[in-house]
Amino acid sequence: MDKQSHLLPLYEQVRRSILAGIESGQFAEGSFLPSELELMALYGVSRITLRRAIGDLCADGRLQRQQGRGTVIKPRKVQQTLVSLSGFSETMDGLGRKSGHRILAREDNPKAPAIRDRLQAEALIRFDRLLEDGGRPMTLETLWFDAKRFPEVIEPVAAGGSFFAALRDNGIEPAHAERQIDVGLASPAERTTLAISAVQPVYRIEKVVTDAQHRPLALSQLVTPSHLVTYTIKI
Repeated sequence: MDKQSHLLPLYEQVRRSILAGIESGQFAEGSFLPSELELMALYGVSRITLRRAIGDLCADGRLQRQQGRGTVIKPRKVQQTLVSLSGFSETMDGLGRKSGHRILAREDNPKAPAIRDRLQAEALIRFDRLLEDGGRPMTLETLWFDAKRFPEVIEPVAAGGSFFAALRDNGIEPAHAERQIDVGLASPAERTTLAISAVQPVYRIEKVVTDAQHRPLALSQLVTPSHLVTYTIKI
């Protein structure tokens, strides 16, 4: 610690040291902090001082105490702009983070007449995907589009690629996106896949993407734990 840091209260020095350890990768996001005894020895402080520092970091949203398990380091929230047309991969790449799409299921010609009508689709196709941030689950997505209209997009998406990138590779440019956002709780199956608790709120987002002529390109239904994402609006 530098001279200026020694002017701070001891708990604040510890708080900053733990935060620096998180930022440097000493304490990995998604993992548990070392035990209280280990941290007390590492920083040379009392249990009271350590607990105040950890309490402040919990209040800031960087740490989360889990009863009977310890204190987990929460991943940094992804900042997403609601009016942005960027896909998941583009958003994560722009933040310098490694994205991934894991295919959970695929269904050709699913019985979904309402979605078929909204997309004006002749041959509806559905992909259930898990969007990952550095290998960690972030968002469950059900992606729907017209397989007959966009046959060249199917193989790249099935291989875990970006839907937006596949469209653009085939000369199709998304121009508009409309989102409807609700907040609720995840189903048991969603909680298992996203590795969250029963009381963790999630965003439920329905997104319809259209082209410059306002023809629908795709519909996505997304489930994202609220502690992973912050949404902003730019006008």
